[in-house]
Formats: sequence, structure tokens, C-alpha cells
Amino acid sequence: MIVKADTNPKEIINLFSGHGMAVTFLVPTQTGMEKSIMDATAPVRNFFKENGLHDYDKQQQGTDNKVLIPAEYVLVDKVIPTKISLYRPETKSGDPRIWFYGLAKHASQYNLLAMTVLGGKIYIINASNKAVIESITAAGTPLGRLASLAGSAISTEANELLGLIRDVAGDKFIPTVRGGATGIGATLESLLGIKANSSKLPDFKGIEIKASRQEPSRLRARNRVNLFSQVPDWQQSPVGSAMNMLKQYGYTKEGRLQLYCTLGAIKPNSQGLMLDVDGSENVLKTVEGVDGANIDLMVWAIANLKARLAEKHPESFWVKAESKVIDGVEHFRYYKAIHTTRPILSSLEYLLSDGTVTLDLTMSEKSKTAVRDHGYLFKIWPEDFKSLFPPPKYHLLT
Repeated sequence: MIVKADTNPKEIINLFSGHGMAVTFLVPTQTGMEKSIMDATAPVRNFFKENGLHDYDKQQQGTDNKVLIPAEYVLVDKVIPTKISLYRPETKSGDPRIWFYGLAKHASQYNLLAMTVLGGKIYIINASNKAVIESITAAGTPLGRLASLAGSAISTEANELLGLIRDVAGDKFIPTVRGGATGIGATLESLLGIKANSSKLPDFKGIEIKASRQEPSRLRARNRVNLFSQVPDWQQSPVGSAMNMLKQYGYTKEGRLQLYCTLGAIKPNSQGLMLDVDGSENVLKTVEGVDGANIDLMVWAIANLKARLAEKHPESFWVKAESKVIDGVEHFRYYKAIHTTRPILSSLEYLLSDGTVTLDLTMSEKSKTAVRDHGYLFKIWPEDFKSLFPPPKYHLLT
């Protein structure tokens, strides 16, 4: 129901992410306001579970098993204590429900309600209330105080790595150690003394290093950057295997069957493929749209995608380099680093749903029975870091 919100959710995500605050959303409908009931959507259920507040999966059906937890409405000049009701009705399959006591005094139908957690306490913010939202920049207001508590600092390991990157960067153009698209990252890792490996863990003392080409004069990057790679859950995926996916949707180029394409949740690509966030099953699906219906193909558990994102980017440096060919060899000058910390995991579902985070398939036929793939790559434009991470820090290397 978030699509019916009277306020743009991504703008609110960006605002709260800019203060290091994780949020989840609910949008009350007219029926919901009249009956004092809302569906506890998958992002909300995940948010409560991830913050140790409530696990709907363990809750029994019926009013006798209703759970009440304290919360506070955040207004411009004060907070008002309230309670949140969490339950699963006896009817049907007991679809999770939620309600905020006293909501009618603070919101109307189709308002965008944001929830955040700090110090183990839930705060409810009507993101459609402009005065409340604008108060986030005033330190003396309730929302301003919450924002000031949510900031993050650069670690000693990050300071060490930044110094090492600066030592190898500057005005020097350095020849690539490897041809092709991956040469830029391999060259930087070689300069830093990091051995190439296939580990999914971060590169340097818990910090991930990503390098990409971007001319200093360009305000916008030419390419999306890779957040992480995650193989589908083949046992849950109707297509069954990478080979089946390649045979059904691949194309022949230079005598080789291959499938290189980008998928997003807004519209199908040229193969008719797109992403679908299925809140009822709490999964991300690759689907093919046929005659108004979707054929499910590959499946990822949302929880697994969040775990990979958290594992890969507890702290990261996204290093930008100018590229130049000298005597037929590509050279790099690393000139800028963007430092990000702990991703805001609750934003991932929304960013997959609105097309901000996309998926690249990179597979080709190795033999008649084997597939060569370079990962199932979840990517984002650097300009959208603000939607997924607390405020990035920018460091010039020259």
C-alpha cells in the first residue's frame, strides 16, 4: 500500500539516511482508519524482528495472543506516549496486523507513517507532516534530538586505510595489472598489497574496497557500482538452475550462448525479465511477464540479501579513478574516495521495489553441461548511496 502514500517514500528514506536513521513505513487506508487496523507488511515485520522488538512468525493467532508494545509519537515540540498493537486474527491464515493507539489524532488516510528505533524504543513520525519532518534539522526538537543520537564516526581502521590509499594515489597514472573492466580494482589492491582472492568478506580489516572509473569533471558516474553478489536459492527457484536460465533466456553471440542483462522492478528488460519483491513470501523474484501475469524464475530470501549486504559493507571505500590509455595500456589515477558505514538494511526492500537497486546477470555457456558466471550482481548508482547508507564522507586523494 506504500504506492498510495501522499508523500514520496524515497525522499523520506534519503532524509533519515542522511542522519544515520533506519526507518520502515506504513500507509493507513480509509478502511484501515475506520476499523483501526493495518496490515503488518513484510518490511515492517522484518524491521521489528531485526530490531529485536517482535517476531510475528512465533506469534499465535487470536486476540488472547495480542502483544502491546510502548511507542511514542514524535511531534514538532513534544513526544506523546502510545501503544502499538501486534496480533494475528483467527480468520484465514492469521495475516499479521498492526495498529497505533490514538492514530486518528496524528494522521489521516494515506499519510506516510515512518517508524524508527533508538535505544530499544519505537518512535512514530508522520512523514506527511511537513513541520514535523523539517524539525529534524533543529537540534532542540524531539526529531532533531533523535537525529543527533543516530550519527556515526569513522573508525581507526578506516583512517589507516585512507592513509594507505592516499600514499598510492595522487597525480600518478599507474598502469593496470590486468586488462578489462576488473583491472581498476585489481590494480588498486595490488598497490595496497592485498592479494586477489575469491572471499566474500571485506578486503582490509573489515573494510570493503571498490574502485570504479569516473572522470573528475563528471558529476554523475558512468556506471552503477556493485554492492554484492548473491546466488539464487536454486531449491526454491522454479527455473531450477543457471543452465536452465541460460537455455531459456540466453542469446547466441560470437558462437557462444550467453545472458548479460540488467533487471529492475519498474519494467521488463528486452528479454521480458524483471524483479518482483514479494512481500507475502518475503522474497525477491526474477520473473518474466507474460500476458499480464508473471512466471517466477529465480528466488532470493530478502533476509539473505540483507545479510550479504551487511557482511560485505560494514565499512567501505568507493574509490574513483581517472582512466587514460598510454602506449596501448590503460592507466589509472585514483583521485577520490567515498567512505560509507553500516548500510541501513531496512531500506533495501524499498530500493529494490522502486528500481534503485538492480540486478545484473552475467552468465555464458562454458560447455554443454556447465555455465560460467561472474556473479548475480546487485548494483546501485553512487548518487543513490544516500538512500542506503548514513551520510557518506568524501575524501580527495590528491
